[in-house]
Amino acid sequence: MARGWGRNEEDLPADKEQAREKAEGATAVDPKRASRRRGIELSLARVAEQLETVTHPNRREGLLAARQELERQLAEVDRE
Repeated sequence: MARGWGRNEEDLPADKEQAREKAEGATAVDPKRASRRRGIELSLARVAEQLETVTHPNRREGLLAARQELERQLAEVDRE
C-alpha cells in the first residue's frame, strides 16, 4: 500500500453515490414530469408563433383551440 493511502478504493464510489443522492433529494424533480412540461411549453411557443402569422380564420380558430388544450394540459401537469 502506498504511503498516505487512507481509504479503500471501494469506499470512494460509495461516497460519491451518497453525495449525488443527497443532492438529487434536495431538488426532487420528476424527470418524466419535467420532460412533459417542457414539451407542452415548446408546443405553446410554436402555436403562439403560428398565431402571429396566420391569416385564415378557420386556421386561427384551430390554433386557439390547440392553445387552450395545451394550457389545460400544462395546468394538469402542474397539479401532479
